[in-house]
This record gives sequence, C-alpha cells and structure tokens, in this order.
Amino acid sequence: MVNAIWEHDYYKDCIPNFYDNLIKPRHRWYEFKEGYSDAFVARAIKHFETTNNLYHGTILDPFSGSGTTPLVGVESGYEAYAIEVNPFMAFISKTKTKPYTNSISLLEEELTAIIQSYPIEKKSPLEDISTFAPSAEKNKWLFNRSVLRGYEALKQAVNKFCDNEYREFFDLALFSAIMECCNAKRDGKCLRYKKSWNTMGYSSIELRKSFVSHVNKMFDDLVSKPLTNAIVKIINKDSRMALKDMSDNFIDIITFSPPYLNSFDYSDVYRPELYLGQYIKDNNELRQLRAQTLRSHVQYAWNEKSVSSSQWVADTVSKIQKNSILLWNKNIPAMINNYFVDMEDVFRECYRVAKSGAIMWFIISTSAYAGVEIPVDLILADIATKCGWNLEGVNALRNLRTSSQCIDSTIRKVRLRESMIACRK
Repeated sequence: MVNAIWEHDYYKDCIPNFYDNLIKPRHRWYEFKEGYSDAFVARAIKHFETTNNLYHGTILDPFSGSGTTPLVGVESGYEAYAIEVNPFMAFISKTKTKPYTNSISLLEEELTAIIQSYPIEKKSPLEDISTFAPSAEKNKWLFNRSVLRGYEALKQAVNKFCDNEYREFFDLALFSAIMECCNAKRDGKCLRYKKSWNTMGYSSIELRKSFVSHVNKMFDDLVSKPLTNAIVKIINKDSRMALKDMSDNFIDIITFSPPYLNSFDYSDVYRPELYLGQYIKDNNELRQLRAQTLRSHVQYAWNEKSVSSSQWVADTVSKIQKNSILLWNKNIPAMINNYFVDMEDVFRECYRVAKSGAIMWFIISTSAYAGVEIPVDLILADIATKCGWNLEGVNALRNLRTSSQCIDSTIRKVRLRESMIACRK
C-alpha cells in the first residue's frame, strides 16, 4: 500500500512557489502563478548527480508551463527538452531559454526606436472581441481602450524595428507590461477584477512606462545569465502525442507538475495573452486548444470513452457517482477517470524515453468532489509503478485549504495536501 510521508527534508526545496523565482534572472521575465520554484529542479538535478555519479545529461519536462525546468536545466549545463500544449506558455519557455548573442547596445538602439515611434496608440483588432475593451453593452472590461491601442502601437513598432532574433524578447516584455495594466488579475482558476479597477485609469502612458521597465530588467539578466552554449528544445504540442515522437532511453532527469485534478482550464486562465499574441483568433480556435489539453477539467466534452486500468480509480469514481447529486457538473466522474488514463499514458512514455537510472520527480495535489477525497498523489504513484517506475517516495509537502469543490455544507471538510513523488527507472 502506497502512503504519503511527512518525515523528510524536501519542504524548503520542493514546495510549489513561483514567488521566489521573481527575483531571479530570466525566471522573473513572466510571472506564472501556477509554477514552482527553480529550487525544486535544482534539487532533483543534485539528487540525480549524487546518486548516479554523473554531472551532465538530458532533462525533460512534459508539462513545461513557463519553462522553469528547461531554464534550470540549461543553467546547470544539461541539454533540455520541454513540452507545452499552450502556445503562449511555450513562447515564454522559448524566450527565457534563448541564449541571445547580439550586444546590449543593439538592443538599446532597438528599444529607443520602438519608444520614439509614433503614433503611440493604434486601433486594436481586439476592441470588439468579448470583454477586451469597454462598450455600451458591457459593465466590465479587461483593458481600457487606450491600453489596447497602446499595445497595438508598440507591437507594430517591435515588428518594424527589431531584429528577428530579439523580436520575441521585446514581445515578452510587452506581454508583461499589458498584463500589469489589465483591470483584472489571475486568481486561481479565473481572472478577477481588481479592487476599484474602474478608477485606476490605466492608459498607453502607463503601458509604455511598464514596457521600458521590463525591457531594462531583462537587459540586466542577459548580462548576468547569457546562457552561452545552451541546448534546448521547446515543443508546442500535446505531451501525450509529443512524447511518442521521442527516442527510447535518452533522458536522465524528468521533473514536472502536471495539471491538477481541480477542473482548472489553463487555456481559459491565459485567454487574454492567447488573443493578444494572435495564437487564437476566436472561440472556435480556443476550443480546439482545449481539445488538446490533459483531461483535467470539464470545459470541453471529449468523446473518447477510455477506462483507467487502476482499480483504485474505479472505486473512487464509483463513490463519487453515488453522491452525484452533490456534483456541480455531471461530467466530473468521467473527467476523473480520463485524467488518470492520460497520466498513465504520460508515465508509460516517460519510462520509455528515460535511461536506466533516470529519475522522475513531480508535484501534485490531492482533490475532492462531492465530499469524497481523491488521493491523487498516491494513485499516481501506484500507476507509475505499474508503468515500470520504482517508487522512491511520496513526500507530503503541505496541507491545502479545503476544496472549493466540496460545496455542500453538510459534507465533512476534506483536508487536501500537496506532495512530491520521486521515482527511478
């Protein structure tokens, strides 16, 4: 029987917390609230090196997010591979891990040309889309019209004045700037409007100031973290498909945090950036992106009827179905089953691409629906062993707040936890 243990020393290194990254070169180029600290990846690398007496190799993240794993990997001298289905997230990873070879002086010239370009506002194609801009029919909107038009003007200036090698560099700074001038901020699974958002009066002036500030901070990081000789490949694809394209037995370290079983649709959370970067043009393309994501949410109706090979999963789903009247969505039992089917596919492919002696570390939380606790960490650890991995430990890191999915007050409170699972081939 698999059990979670609390007696270990992983608390400092492995608790998911992107906040620490916000003061570190390159990691701080874009805030990714759902990310984890670079210390987690560094700890995994150290463990691999000391237990295998090897100090170089390959590292993989099948759910790369904003690229913490590949960045720490190349900083540590490893050849890095990362898979991310969200094109905006993949863009962040590529930009943060790119060596950049030209001089800072050239970049400064390009920045000057961008800032001196006129006009400072141009009509945005997003002004008539959803809640992006104010209109007579809307009582809330993400961006003031001046901000959207200021973004469009800066975006066109970047395309006009920037060398191809650095265009993505300036684009990322511009994304950071406009999200600072957004009337809403990310909070869990959604965007929530800031307190007194309608009195803040963000404009293209604030946007330009924020853009220059981010670019100058990134200039500093290019000097302190040049990443010379970095070998990295960021794959923008569904990890279940992308892993199948990889060769056998060539990865040494696998570190990741998959989507949690909490019905978060990350394509929706980062919807503003997907539209701003023209990765999607309408809701149909957003739906197509959702179709490629891990089946950890109910925002898309998948037609596949797969069944998990785990009896533990079957028993858990059965318990939840008995309380189905308490569920806020009838598709939750299928989502739970499908999630573990997908993760089994990932573990199996990770095992295939891993070398003998490779390690796989990942962070996950438990979940709960209709008052039934789902020990996701233990179930995934058990499934991983069925895929060939040797389990080194399920290390409980911290308790989490009671699940918001337990919405009936008559149901007992369910205490959730976050854990780091360590495996070896």
